[in-house]
Amino acid sequence: MSVIRKLLIQGIRSFDPQNQDIIEFYAPLTIIVGQNGCGKTTIIECLKYITTGELPPNSKGGAFIHDPKLVGETEVKAQVKLRFYNIGQRSMTCVRSMLLTQKKATVTQKTLEGALSFDATPTQDKVSISSRCADLDAMMPEQLGVSKAVLENVIFCHQEESNWPLSEASTLKKRFDEIFAATRYTKALDSIKTIRKNQAVEIRVSRGELKHLEEKKTKSERVQAEYEKSTVSIH
Repeated sequence: MSVIRKLLIQGIRSFDPQNQDIIEFYAPLTIIVGQNGCGKTTIIECLKYITTGELPPNSKGGAFIHDPKLVGETEVKAQVKLRFYNIGQRSMTCVRSMLLTQKKATVTQKTLEGALSFDATPTQDKVSISSRCADLDAMMPEQLGVSKAVLENVIFCHQEESNWPLSEASTLKKRFDEIFAATRYTKALDSIKTIRKNQAVEIRVSRGELKHLEEKKTKSERVQAEYEKSTVSIH
């Protein structure tokens, strides 16, 4: 079972870009309490972002990153770092960074290079994988042993999207299909049907060939018997 250990937040929403705030999670339960606007939801948003790569629904225009105007800067670098144990109980660290640039009339948000590292063990060296050569959005759910759909819609579901079970039928079906991997099951079923169909064709062809060979065998046995009978008559 995978375990989330520590979360580092810097420059995200109300979290100071000059300081690194660390939240430590305890087993079996961690309760987050605080006044409105202190960053409780931001913690869940950061957990969703670091594990899936998905930004919260209300983050357009760089709203997910600390406003550069509040610190008197033109750029703010934001970072989210997660330390966790993967499903194999190996200690790992994932880092994602972003840069928000404030210009005269526009704001530009840029995703910087991220990294996923396997911490060193007594028998294994530390291994670090860059987002430039690997898909962290796919690797994180794999290491956590939880699908991206479950992380997004169940475990780290944003409060503004928490009413999705009340959505219209088609949208609801799509969500449940993603959560329960119904599409993958359907594809597997279709693949089995295709294989079965192909094998049925091969069996029919093989049976036809077998019948043809049996006829040839019967004919050859008859010819062989006639030959032996003719040989006896000659002698």
